[in-house]
Amino acid sequence: MNILPATITDVTTSEHISSISVAVGEDTFYLLLAETSNRDELLNTSTTLAFKETEVILQKSSLQVSSANTQKGIIEAIESGIVLTSITLTYHEISIGSLITTNTYKRLELTIGDEVVWMVQPSEISLLRGHDGV
Repeated sequence: MNILPATITDVTTSEHISSISVAVGEDTFYLLLAETSNRDELLNTSTTLAFKETEVILQKSSLQVSSANTQKGIIEAIESGIVLTSITLTYHEISIGSLITTNTYKRLELTIGDEVVWMVQPSEISLLRGHDGV
């Protein structure tokens, strides 16, 4: 599981869903929650983001993509298996794991030290809040 410390910077709520903006250092990430959220209670509160390694998408170049959460990282480690390859990135001194198929790893020709773009969809990030453990 990938974990990032964050601060909630904006909340937009409709009838059954909330869009949450959070700051991770200087970067902004976006989440979608299937719940309504109280903007005044959440603004400027510290939180933790969590997302699975299987939800981290990698690419070698900075193309325009439809994901709201696109960042850069440096490949620090690669463990290649027959079917899956585990790749560890450094993102602002935080390790981010990505689990991709070995066929994709070979096609991308990734090596340690490469700068890559990594993405995670807003609907795949969980918001961990201390007061309710969610």
